[in-house]
Amino acid sequence: MKRIFKYLMMTVIAAGTMFYSCETTELEDLVSPNALSPDLADADLLLNSIQVNYLGAMQDMQYNGAALGRISYMGGRVYYNNFSSGTVSGAWGSLYSGMLPDIAAIEAQNGEDNLLAFHLGISKAMAAHVMMGLVDSVGDIPWSQANNPAEYPSPSVDDDADVYAAAVAMLDEAESYLNAAGGGDDLFYGGDSSKWMKFVNTLRMRAMLTTGDYAGALAQGGVIDTADADMQFNYGTQELQPDTRHPWYQSDYTTSGANIYQSSWLMDVMVGDINEWYTAPVGYPGIGNEEDGAVQRAVQSDDPRRRYYFYRQGWITPGQAGMLYAFDAGPYVWPLSWGGNFEDTANGETLQCSLQLQPFHLDFTEDGGDGTMVGRWCAGKLGYWGRHHGNDEGTPPDNFTRTAVGVYPAGGSFDNQPDVPNYDNYGSLSGTNAGIKGAVWQGNGGGGQGIWPIYLSSYSHFMKAEAAMWLGDVATARAMMEIGMQHSFNKVLSMGSVDPDADSNYFATATEVSDFIAMKLAEFDAAPVSNTSDPLAPSTTKDKLDVLGEQYFVAMYGGANDAWNFIRRTGHPRHLSRGLMDNNESGLFPRTGTYPSGEISANPNILQRQDNATQVFWDNGVTNPAN
Repeated sequence: MKRIFKYLMMTVIAAGTMFYSCETTELEDLVSPNALSPDLADADLLLNSIQVNYLGAMQDMQYNGAALGRISYMGGRVYYNNFSSGTVSGAWGSLYSGMLPDIAAIEAQNGEDNLLAFHLGISKAMAAHVMMGLVDSVGDIPWSQANNPAEYPSPSVDDDADVYAAAVAMLDEAESYLNAAGGGDDLFYGGDSSKWMKFVNTLRMRAMLTTGDYAGALAQGGVIDTADADMQFNYGTQELQPDTRHPWYQSDYTTSGANIYQSSWLMDVMVGDINEWYTAPVGYPGIGNEEDGAVQRAVQSDDPRRRYYFYRQGWITPGQAGMLYAFDAGPYVWPLSWGGNFEDTANGETLQCSLQLQPFHLDFTEDGGDGTMVGRWCAGKLGYWGRHHGNDEGTPPDNFTRTAVGVYPAGGSFDNQPDVPNYDNYGSLSGTNAGIKGAVWQGNGGGGQGIWPIYLSSYSHFMKAEAAMWLGDVATARAMMEIGMQHSFNKVLSMGSVDPDADSNYFATATEVSDFIAMKLAEFDAAPVSNTSDPLAPSTTKDKLDVLGEQYFVAMYGGANDAWNFIRRTGHPRHLSRGLMDNNESGLFPRTGTYPSGEISANPNILQRQDNATQVFWDNGVTNPAN
């Protein structure tokens, strides 16, 4: 069965994996000619199909959380256009056309001996997760009349709170089945029922946290709290028939260059305070004497995970700051520009905004420039080349200059680029690509052998940290945040070895990690429990949930489904980037998306809403000033 499962999974994933985009295929509740016929299908094959649909649903919904949380780049300027009929169309089809009918078919085959208890336990757990995600995304959805076409050919929606309660009840069913099961083969945990039980308990904790049972969430035991129980999908390196590589790798490591834009906010947060680069002393790791191995961090506030997350194809971004160490007699470390003006590095062909004035509503904000460079709204510093939240410009010829996905989680290249190039070693600096370590190319780095995170142990600790904050238990929140950060670093840094060309001189050290965590804990300690955010400089007025939320969002890179919930639940972190358009033009921040257009056209009992203002039952309407 394992061999059948392996090759079926590889084929289906190659055909159906979601790419890094808000575009989804609209699926109606129709029988697919490629689907397994319930009356003929083997239970193992049905289980395989359920798991493939679950992975697709997670990828579909995780885009929404990542884009709205600025963890990933959001391309369109108008929220309603971005989060309208395509918000969860893939996940909708995965649940109603795939998972639920297949679960019903397994139940019909189970029999009195309960021989398929493992199949039903893990299937119901995954279905419950998708159900909650759909409610979080669009509110009321069909449930009591769903998948009963003979009696209800056009099912009506149920109250969203009732569907959530049904999902929690389904988790109870999953536990009952798993307790009776001896194990079996599966995609995520290799048949380990005990790890599936941790997944069930983690979803229970998620439901409690979402609906306001903070004491229950904090007390929930048996969750995913160690790396060996991480819920993730593991990719391979095979390119053809089928392609088993991480979908981000497939998009970015091509013979025509990278195709994904990274979030300018996330990269800016992880680069740290640019002022530290101007004042760093000679001999500080990463400045000068690059040939002697002093190639690591040049500042104290930068996040050691950034070289694992992002792969820079260049060392300076048009119109932005780059640094140069020149002459060993130094210290000559200064912001690099041609002719002394940052405007001299601007390039309208590859980065149009480097020649543009920043939007008026970003003047004097953290997203704007400081008069010496273009500002985060356009691009990043030190060669970090992404896009701002809401940038809907066309695609220039920047595929071999924009920042690509790195070794985590996509199995790409580890960033061996020095932060402060040495002029003596880099020779002529006649162009913006001087000193480049290498552009992306098909097969580079880890060959796509990455992971798709769904629930990691770091997420669980951050969830408990939030629950503790709601309860006023700051000490527990701090402790959980510290553990969550450490688990995130352990996970990310372990993937450095996936790239055989990674230069270990650039790997984050234990001291760098501990120093960074200590710095963020000190920031948490110094922040007030609550304060009023300064819209012009929100990072200077962070409260504890801002600090906690920022680190949670950084840790969620690659699997950020719950970021949208966190924003709606807490209104934090409040120092997220403003959109490229002001709120009058971009519209209201989505409290929900809209229903899939395919379902609307086929089902007259579901009416499409005309805005994103409808609140889910658990949403108290708290707003984030960056919305």
